[in-house]
Amino acid sequence: MNGLLLLSACVLALALGPVLLAAGRPRPQLLGFVDGFVLVSIGGLVLLDVLPHAIHNRDVWAFVFMLAGFALPTVAERAFHYGVRQTHAVVLMLALAGLALHSMLDGSAIAKTASLSSSTLGYGVLIHQIPISMMIWWVLSDRPRLLYLVLAGMALMTIVGYQLGPSLFAILPEQAGRWFEGLVGGSLLHVIAHPAHDHDHGHGHDHAHDHAHDHGHGHEHVHGSGTKRAAWPNGVGALVGMALLVVLLGSRLEGETSGMVADAWQSFWMLTLESAPAILLAYAAAGLVHAFVPVGGLAWMSRGSRLRQGLAGMAVGLPLPVCSCGVVPLYQQLLKQGASTTAAVAFLIATPELGIDAVLLSVPLLGMEFTILRVMAAALAALGVALIMGRLITDVPHVVARADAPLTRSTRARLSQALRTGFGEMVDHTAPWILAGLFLASVVSPILRGSWLVQLPTGVDVVAFAIIGFPLYVCASASTPLVAVLVAAGVSPGAGLALLLTGPATNISTLGILTRLHGRRFALTFATSMVLCAIGFGVLVNLLFPALSASQPTLADTSASWLQVAAVIACAVLYTGSVLRMGMRGFLGELSLTQS
Repeated sequence: MNGLLLLSACVLALALGPVLLAAGRPRPQLLGFVDGFVLVSIGGLVLLDVLPHAIHNRDVWAFVFMLAGFALPTVAERAFHYGVRQTHAVVLMLALAGLALHSMLDGSAIAKTASLSSSTLGYGVLIHQIPISMMIWWVLSDRPRLLYLVLAGMALMTIVGYQLGPSLFAILPEQAGRWFEGLVGGSLLHVIAHPAHDHDHGHGHDHAHDHAHDHGHGHEHVHGSGTKRAAWPNGVGALVGMALLVVLLGSRLEGETSGMVADAWQSFWMLTLESAPAILLAYAAAGLVHAFVPVGGLAWMSRGSRLRQGLAGMAVGLPLPVCSCGVVPLYQQLLKQGASTTAAVAFLIATPELGIDAVLLSVPLLGMEFTILRVMAAALAALGVALIMGRLITDVPHVVARADAPLTRSTRARLSQALRTGFGEMVDHTAPWILAGLFLASVVSPILRGSWLVQLPTGVDVVAFAIIGFPLYVCASASTPLVAVLVAAGVSPGAGLALLLTGPATNISTLGILTRLHGRRFALTFATSMVLCAIGFGVLVNLLFPALSASQPTLADTSASWLQVAAVIACAVLYTGSVLRMGMRGFLGELSLTQS
């Protein structure tokens, strides 16, 4: 696209935001559509095009700059929020200076797009002008003169950045361009993560999980008609944004038979083909278990020895379609309903580690032998850590109401519930995590070739990946394709197992809740025990099964059977339905990546 034409479009787009906002106030569906379109189109341009270019040379600093571009505005916003109360004038001047710098970066990005025909960064800048101008209009609507001055100033600084950008990058080192792409990409992701207006972006549910059920299934949502009406336009806008991505990126991907982008797409397709049948089977199994397996009250979980209590906690958690993002509220509910600490901790670890979806997904990606070892290690880790934690807390007896007898329902009613749960609620909760895991694994795959991470000595890599998995907030389904890629790239199976154990079970949010409920000593003991268990099992696997890596399924074959293709299409239909049901912000809200 011609640079001057793109620059002109960006300047005009600054005036489009207020128009859309004014037109959308009485029509929230319009704002929802625009929000979904902007969210997907900009996010896709950054993650599918800008990011691979920024890290093409395995430049770790590109990641750092991208993280800075995403996180620093949030830090500044929090600081400004505090400063507004103290010195309004200073905060306003800093905000205006930040807008001026932001506009200059936008102009430079447009110039870079004009000079590189393969870059689509400028298109992301063009689209993001709409939510930026909407936010400015929303904040300064009571100061019309200042509003027009700010928009005019942004247009002027965008032109200045366009003029100065090429000469500036000419005198900077080559890697400065990659760092700049990372910085701008991160800032674009920050912009779209925050809605530009206060209308409900439409979670298809309000995240008011009903965790009070005696059976602990805890995934009931309130689906109000109002939220559904607000969600589907957001989902439609997201689908239109996906179509735009196909148009913008499709032509240039056809000419790239090699390189990181093509390798990433190939890895994504292979992983998706291998995963789709197992994912569908997992949804069906989870729905049937939910509908046909009766579970009574929870008082029985506190009876008997600690070993029996730990086994009971694992038994309750095994059939539940809950990953790391949803298990903590259920843990609190178990304690409230009278479960012992030992049983609750076993549930906390086993539920996200041993979900039906994760286990079935492991078979095609990791192999049957690795899957069996994974299940055994996760069960032993859950039981061992639960026994340790049970000794730290003296359980206080709870008065628990007797569970009501379940209503007798027909087989047809149970099958209907199984379909709603397995292919409805479970899809809503797991689809974002599965897609995130597949995407991350496909991007990591070409980066890892020759990387120092896959060249760590056996044993050292186990410790490293156990520690890497500790702060991650990722469910077992998302980590499975990532570990498959890591092992295929040369990481020892023990290191992959360590990541599978610590990733879903330990994260900052879990430790924060444990600290609040039981104290810092309890939380630190939990984290230390879990990491040591992961390291121990990882080392044992490497010692006892040295040939395990050679038995891993190959991911190099791109041929697809009709069953795999049909499963991919079915998953695509289910995930599209989830996006329309929840809206894109509600869909991504499962990952806690966006504000609603």
